[in-house]
Amino acid sequence: MRHKIYCEASADRDALVTILAKNGYTVRIGKEQKTKNSRYTYYIEYWRKDRD
Repeated sequence: MRHKIYCEASADRDALVTILAKNGYTVRIGKEQKTKNSRYTYYIEYWRKDRD
């Protein structure tokens, strides 16, 4: 199962990605826009291959 952590600050996202990757998770940074005129919301998506 994939999980998301919403995080606005770039430095915080980088730190979270490092921590999760070092603990065996597959990680990706993404962004989504709720409506066409809204700003992007950034998140980190993570999952473990052996737990799918």
